[in-house]
Order: sequence, then structure tokens, then C-alpha cells
Amino acid sequence: MSMNTKETLNPNQQEAVMHVEGPLLVLAGAGSGKTRIVTNRIVHLLEIGVPASEIVAVTFTNKAAEEMSHRVRSLTKQSVLITTFHSFSAKILRESIQYLGYKQNFSIYDEHDSLSVLKEILGPNDQKDLKKIKSEISEAKNALLLPQEMDKKLANFYQLYQEKMLAYNALDFDDLLFLTTKLFQNHQEVLSYYQNRYTFLLIDEYQDTNEAQYLIAKMLAGERKNIFVVGDPDQSIYSWRGANIRNILDFEKDFPGAKVITLDQNYRSTNTILSKANKLIEKNDRPYQKNLWSALGEGEEVVVKYFPSDREEASYVARTILRHKIPLSEVAIFYRTNAQSRSFEDALLRENIPYTIVGGLSFYERKEIKDILAFLRLLVSPSDFVAFSRIINVPKRGLGPKTLDALRQASEESRTPILYYCKDVVALSSSIVSPKQRQSLDAFVEIFDDLAKQALPLEDLIKFLIDKIGYFSYLKEDPETYIDRRENVEELIAKAAEWEGETISQFLEEISLQSSLDESKLDNQSVRMMTVHNSKGLEFLLCFVVGMEEDLFPHANAKHDEASLQEERRLCYVAMTRARKHLYLTASQYRYLWGTPRVMRPSRFLNEIADKQIVTKVEEEKAAPPSDFVEGAMVLHKTFGKGIVRKKEETSIGPTLDVYFYDLKEMKTLALKYAKLSLTD
Repeated sequence: MSMNTKETLNPNQQEAVMHVEGPLLVLAGAGSGKTRIVTNRIVHLLEIGVPASEIVAVTFTNKAAEEMSHRVRSLTKQSVLITTFHSFSAKILRESIQYLGYKQNFSIYDEHDSLSVLKEILGPNDQKDLKKIKSEISEAKNALLLPQEMDKKLANFYQLYQEKMLAYNALDFDDLLFLTTKLFQNHQEVLSYYQNRYTFLLIDEYQDTNEAQYLIAKMLAGERKNIFVVGDPDQSIYSWRGANIRNILDFEKDFPGAKVITLDQNYRSTNTILSKANKLIEKNDRPYQKNLWSALGEGEEVVVKYFPSDREEASYVARTILRHKIPLSEVAIFYRTNAQSRSFEDALLRENIPYTIVGGLSFYERKEIKDILAFLRLLVSPSDFVAFSRIINVPKRGLGPKTLDALRQASEESRTPILYYCKDVVALSSSIVSPKQRQSLDAFVEIFDDLAKQALPLEDLIKFLIDKIGYFSYLKEDPETYIDRRENVEELIAKAAEWEGETISQFLEEISLQSSLDESKLDNQSVRMMTVHNSKGLEFLLCFVVGMEEDLFPHANAKHDEASLQEERRLCYVAMTRARKHLYLTASQYRYLWGTPRVMRPSRFLNEIADKQIVTKVEEEKAAPPSDFVEGAMVLHKTFGKGIVRKKEETSIGPTLDVYFYDLKEMKTLALKYAKLSLTD
């Protein structure tokens, strides 16, 4: 290896790069330069004479593969196969799939195409479970299970689906890995060919491999065992999509005599940030110990802030971003679930701070939010055909594009709002629709008749609507996204609960103005907002990890399972180690969660990293003087939530207030000196 390349490496990195034959596990801590190790090791192999055609490096994203390929080419002027697991498998299958009965010119079906094939197989009673069945088949393939190893009913669908795909000479995305493992397992001559063709195998992010990826790697390594894997068990956060942390933890069992090198020098963060992250991850079971450190100095304190409500938490984050005066592209807000973005989007919009949602849509652009708002829009404006066409088949009512177009034309010709025209169609038995469609239209119109009769606060009206149309059951048709989408709808209910206007029109107008962020702002100069899962591999100068509360982070679904809880802790560790210089951890004492107001407890993770360096003061506003608690004042109570003062009286124990609390929907009389009320917006 050239001296110029060597000089960029620390001793442990050099040792990993110079390793040639035999299995090697590189435990690369966060920010320790693992990409540099993989690329420089490839460069070293080329320099000692290993043919480029015998080296293959596999990673998890096209972006990472492209970056590594570019770096290798710039250093050596040679091209090496650096690719993703799925692309590598597709390459092998293009060359050798005929052994499995397919033709080499197979098609690769996307999710929509695959669902269409499955739809051909399912009977009318099973159509409603279409996505659920497809998800179960996908899970079976990732676990390398054959149809005969499944439950009888699913096995039948699975078998028929695979037969239909073979007839169409098509593979789905899961087949790329699944069929490659079957090819290697059942055709030794094919496996031997690829073992001899690729004599040096490098795998990045090994902690994220699933069962199929693990087997492909192990079989390819063969007797030579020239397998070089880089990964970090402390950053294993994808079990929900099949990743198995045991793959990296059992590497020395799978490859006896393997060499293990630990990279614990971090080139990203200050030591103060790293010491807190180290302290957190120490609580996990860790067969491989490492302690991240940095030559970048101690740096600023990690700041923990507790707020009375999630609204104040979001406002603080927005104000702090402005105070730091750093490029907005260097700022990130991490949250555990997508639904949490809403309060921070609102706060950033209030402060005119541009933002970009990474790996997802802005809250108000999500399908489930637009669905519910479309019902409200049509209730307010019966002529809104765009809203009508969006929701007429939510859930499905069998009214196709031709019927909708006929209804639109007829309503325009009669100058009757589309919703009212549908009422006429039902009442007059119009020939525009079939009897079955008329029945569906009747049920649709009834929804709006019932909504119009309800004298309810907006949040309760939305709950009534959701129940009336069975919206959560509708969302369950896609089991993979159900939890996220339901949480988003419940967050919309929370938005409605804190809204203080009078009419639905005003509410819709406010949201419309909030969601119409100037497109020109969504450029490089915007705050990044994302779930913690999406933060993996990124880094920012200033990071906020928000919503650090029990049941949220760690998530309620993980609390009673030790393996899941440890993954939540790893997830928090990943979030913390994204920060280069400034790290804020925030929590709220009161939050609208899962459709109801809740008093929250700080996350156990905050207690696990706490020491004298961390600011742990509850961020309460200074107590307002009694004279400020006038009739009409908005107040916040730790337990009862937000309310409005309806009446104030002087008594023998000082002022007493009659406060109407919105979440409780009831009036309470409180003695001001004991009530611990604070003023709020």
C-alpha cells in the first residue's frame, strides 16, 4: 500500500487494511472510519496482485456502494465489483437461474406487480387480506422457509404464488436473495464456480444481515474463508426487517480462528458526547466491548431538557436552532415515530425555519392525514370534487373512474354540488350507477348526514368519523404500515385537541397554510427531520433527540422484552452518536399520545446516562403572579392538561379559579396557591 494511503490510518485501521488471508471481523464503532477501511483494504489487495475480478464487496445501499467504487477507482484506476446484496444476487441469477427452471431474461416485479399476481390466486374471501398474505410470504422467504414448512393455508397461497411467478418468468424482490441461497444449496457445481470466481469477499454493515444474506456470505467464503466483515453490534437496529445480531456475534464460531480488530477511535464527535453514549450502551449485554474516544477534545455538555408539554418542547427546539446560528443543513431532529414530526413541523413553521423530512413525507402530506382532512373538506364544501374523488373509495365502494367521471359531468351540468348530487342519485334511482353502486353511494352520503348532526368538539368529530367509516380497519389492509399510519391519525386528533379556533373551515385553512411551505426553501439550507432509524450513517453538527419518554423511547412495544429493549437502547446510542458538537435530549411531561392525553415519565435512557455534567432541571416557566390569572387566560396543569379560566374569585385561601380543561371536557375549581398552574399560549 502506498505511504499516502497509510498515513491516513491509525494503527488499528492499518492492521485491518493489511490483513490478507483468512477470516477477519472488524468491530467498527460509530464514526470510526469503516468505509475508509473497506476501500483501503480493497486497494491493498489490488496492490499485492489480487486480480480485481476476484474481489467482491457487498454493502446495503446503492449510495454506499457507489461511494466505495468511486474511492477505489480514484486510488487505483481499477474497477472492483462493489454492490448491494440484492444487486449481487441478481447478477448471479442472471447468469445461473436456469438451474432453478427460470429463463435468464426474467423480470423483477415491484410490490404492485407482485400483489397483482397474488390477487389472481386469492379467492374473493381472501382479497381483503392481500397485503397481509404477501407480507407473510415475504417473511417466509427472508427466513428461507419453503411452502411445505408453513401453515397449511398460507403454504397453499405461497406455493401457487411461486408457481405463477415461475410461469411468468418473474421474481419479486425477496426472490433475489431466496433463490440465490437455494441455487447455492442445491447445486454444488454452481456454488463452486462462484467460490473460485470470487476469492476475496468483503461485507460492510455485517450486523444488518438477515438469514439469507448470512448464508450467501458463508457459502461463498467456502474453504478459503477469505471473508472480511465490518460492523458494529452496538448499532444493530433493524431486527424488524429481518436483521439478526447473532450473525456478527457468532462470527468467531462460524469461522474458527478468525482475527478480531476493534476500531474505537471516533473521528466525528467530542468526548463529552461519546462518554454519554458509552455510558448508555454499557447497560446492554455486549460480548464485544469497546469504548469510543476522540482526539477532538471534550467539547460542550450534552443538554437534557424536560418540558411541561410537547408543544413547549417543540418551541424550545425551534428557538435553540435559531440561537445556534449554524447552517440549517447541519441541524437534525430525531424522533422515535413518524407521528412525532407534527408538533416540530408546526413549531418550525411558526419560526419560519425551513425543514425537510428525510425518508418520509411531511406530516400533512401523508395519505392517512389527507384522507381524514378530505372528509372534513367535503363536509364543509360539498362541491369539492377533488376531496370527493379522494375518499369515495376510502374504504373501497366499487365506484370506478368511469362512474366518477359520469357523476362529475352530471353534477356540473346540473350545477349541483357533487355531494348533493349523490344524494339525488340515491333518491331518484339514477341510471348513472348500478343498484350495488347506489347502495354504496347511499352509505357514503349517510356519513356526511351523520357528521352534520354531531355537535362535538373537532377532536371528537374526527374520532366519530374514524369509527363511522372503520378507518383503522381499512389501514390494517397494509399490516406493514398500520402502526405508523394509525399513530399519524392519532396525532391529527392531538392537533385538533389543541386547536383553539371556532369552525372546521378555519382548522382546514390553518393546516393548508402550514403545509404549503415554500418549495424554494426545501433545499440544502433546511433542518433535517427524521426517525432515528433513518439517521443511521448520517452526522450533523447539532442534533436533537426528542420525545425521550417511557412508552415512546423506549417504545411501549419493546418494554417487556429484554432483546427488544436492548435494541431500543442501541437505537438511542445511534441517535446520540450522529452529533458532532452539540447534542440535546428533550422530554415532555405531558403529551397527546395514541389519541389520548397522557402524563409521561422521562425515559430510563436519560437516567442511565445522567451525571453532574448533564442539565436535568425541569423547564418550567417562572411562576406568573396571581394577577395574571384572569378570566380567559389559557393555563396548563401537569395532570389535567390545557384549560381556560372561566371564573376567578377571592376566597379565604386566596384566589380560586374555575378552569375548563379541554382534554377532560369538564370544569374544575382550583385554589391558585396549590394548583401549580402555569400560563400558556
